[in-house]
This record gives sequence, structure tokens and C-alpha cells, in this order.
Amino acid sequence: MLSRSRKPPTRILIARHGQTVSNREGRFCGHSETPLTDLGLRQAGALAARLAGTTIDAAYSSDFSRATTTAAIVLEGRDCSPRLDRDLREIFYGEWELERERAIARRDRVQFALMRAESPAWQPPGGESITAVRMRTFGALQRIWRAHQHQTVLVVTHGTAINCMLAEVLGMAPAYTFRIAVANCGLSEIVVRGSKPLVVRMNDTSHLGALEPGGE
Repeated sequence: MLSRSRKPPTRILIARHGQTVSNREGRFCGHSETPLTDLGLRQAGALAARLAGTTIDAAYSSDFSRATTTAAIVLEGRDCSPRLDRDLREIFYGEWELERERAIARRDRVQFALMRAESPAWQPPGGESITAVRMRTFGALQRIWRAHQHQTVLVVTHGTAINCMLAEVLGMAPAYTFRIAVANCGLSEIVVRGSKPLVVRMNDTSHLGALEPGGE
């Protein structure tokens, strides 16, 4: 009796964009534009080389240029263009946007201290809460895996967005959302079997070799 061929699992490859000018300068950059640095472009190239032998059936990206540029480099030469999804955006920092961390530490000591303490009560003035970002980004992740069952999908997004997606998949308490390191062009992977997402790779940077790590 012939056995039925098994369908492949749904694979979601999640990558952070390459290093940006705001990363290098230590600025809060959520819903603002900032270009990739030369290092960031090289990191994206290294990620492309890492995935060169991997079939990618579909791709999604945040609509900010640092993510779309990284995605374009990874997908160069493939018959695949990233679909832009606003729900994959970084956290919105409100009044903190493009401010240096040391300036905020002086000006908004209470909220800055809550951020450093990883308090769920932290919310930059006029910006998003971590709970809101977790719901937004995880909702996008669910839509993607449901639309591409048994396929391999690339998702290029942002540091806090990845923290939130992985923390939600792992069922981590809000206070532990930032306990996952997310390097520029680090690679994480979720495999979905049935309706159950499993984290099988987290912040893999082996492809970056001697390249310097990006900023936070």
C-alpha cells in the first residue's frame, strides 16, 4: 500500500532589517524613516547569501524603507516581491520618535525608568503600549501563516516587532517581552503544524560572520 506523501510544514522565516542610521546613533525610531548604513547593507547581503538555497514562496515586509530595502536585497533574483503590511511596523514611539535615548532619560525619567524595568505599564507619550504591539504583530503573523499553509514565507520587520511576535508565540508574560535578543538581520523561524506555531530558531546570526552587530 502506497503511503500518502506528507505535506511540508508551514515555515515563517522572520528577519530584522539591517543596521540603520538611527540604530547607530542610539535614537528611538519606530514610525519614522531612517536609511540602512553601509554595514546594514552588508548585513542584508549576508542574510541573502544565507537564504540563497532556501525556497521562498512568499514574502512580507513592514512598509518602512529599512525593511523593504532589506527584503529587496534578500529577494534579488527571485520571482518574489514582498507584500507590504502596516501591522508589521515597529512600535510607535510617539513623542520619543527620533530622540536620543540619553535625552529621553533626562526629560522623561518616569517612563524611561519603566522601560528599563521592563514594566508592562511603560508607554512612550503618544505612542503604543507593548500589549498593543503584541496584538498587532501577532495578528499579522497569524494571517500570514493561514494564507500560506505548507509554504515557506519570509517576513522582514523590526526589533521590537519581532520581540513581540516571538513572545506571543511562546506565551511569555508582558514583563519578559524584551528577554529575546534580536540582532540586525538576525534570523528566527516559526514552524506551524496544524494550528500550532513552534519557535524552532531564534536570533541566528551565524551568517553575519565577522560583521559587527547592529545597534539596539
